Amino acid sequence: MLQTSILLLIVSIWFPGATRIAGTDGSLSFLLALFCAVLSIVPYAETTRRLHRTDAAVATAVLAMSAFIMILSLLSALYADNPIRTMRAVFAQVFGFAIIPTIAVIAARPRGFEAIDRIGMTMVIMVAVTSCLVTVGLGDARFADRAEGYFKHANQLGIALSAGLPLVAAKLVASRRHRILLSGCLLAGLLGLVKSGSKTNFVLGVVGLGTFFGLYSLYLVIRKQRPVTVIAGMVAAPILFQASLATLQFLNPRAYKLLSLQLSGGEAHSIVSRQRLWSISIDLGLAHPFMGVGAGQWVQDIAPHSHNLFIDYFRTLGVPGLVLVLVIVVLVVGYLISAVLHTLVDRGRGEQATEMNVMVLGTSVAVWNYLVANQMSDSFGPSTAAFFWLPLALLIFYRGMQRSLQVASSKNPPLYVGVGSQLLQH
Repeated sequence: MLQTSILLLIVSIWFPGATRIAGTDGSLSFLLALFCAVLSIVPYAETTRRLHRTDAAVATAVLAMSAFIMILSLLSALYADNPIRTMRAVFAQVFGFAIIPTIAVIAARPRGFEAIDRIGMTMVIMVAVTSCLVTVGLGDARFADRAEGYFKHANQLGIALSAGLPLVAAKLVASRRHRILLSGCLLAGLLGLVKSGSKTNFVLGVVGLGTFFGLYSLYLVIRKQRPVTVIAGMVAAPILFQASLATLQFLNPRAYKLLSLQLSGGEAHSIVSRQRLWSISIDLGLAHPFMGVGAGQWVQDIAPHSHNLFIDYFRTLGVPGLVLVLVIVVLVVGYLISAVLHTLVDRGRGEQATEMNVMVLGTSVAVWNYLVANQMSDSFGPSTAAFFWLPLALLIFYRGMQRSLQVASSKNPPLYVGVGSQLLQH
């Protein structure tokens, strides 16, 4: 039941506009998240006692900060101009309480590895499916020069795809089967990103893929493996980068023109408008430093959020909100940097160790992409929040498996793929 619920949740987060209830986008996703949270919260309390202390501490700290944000958001309904909109911030945090405990509980079960692998593959499939729908324009996924897919805005589609592409790339590298199919999924995801017309997320998606493959190449160099693959990658990288720009120019000339203007030092309208929005938001935060204007409130009558994660929380929840979200970001970034560094120097051998290492790199880049994207748009909105919590939960799982394999290799016991309890051993 829990595994089915999380799979349905992953599918639904790609269709917030099509899963609305009473006119509210993403309502079905929120209900599924609540259901997952209720089912997993009790067994998760037992599971955390057996997790590695670092993984457990990071998950607990992040969820604690998230809980405080929910409390502040609910309290802000007492003075906000639109009390109903304060629930937007609450909805975004609920996904964390649904996804992290659910992934941990599923991983602790027998054959937990296969179950988590199935969850990751569902995410890969949805990247490809959404991109194909955007390309052909079925349903609400129409395309002019900015396609929003089944999201409310094109930037949200861009955020989802830029966070999902590193997972696709990691699965492609780690898989021993279906590589042609996974390559097609990766190309489809890139095409969907081009169609979205989100310049920031296009750059972030392409750079994120370059970062992942660069880290993987460094991983191979340190281990003195596959020198031909590393050399081929170095040759192919600039060619593929130019090909991606040419594809953007051909399929979305408007986005290419604006991107060229920005990279050449010109001032695009979107940048100017964001700078004005940030200035107004900071002034509002300074005018209400202790409580903010209320969670989820519009920036005057200009925009629904500040298009910057830190500025938006400062504006809506004051200094307390800014501190809470800053703690979350610092904890997560510190955790993923540590995970990447430990992965690069990991000496574990065998297919399973390599797969864990590759997935740690992929999920780390996915989390990073989401955080960077939210410095320019969406501000951790409920329509895209799951694309932060899911890669983070998978990163914690793969890091835990990586630790267990390192300990097991030092003791040389037999390893059995799919035994979820290996994740929980120190």
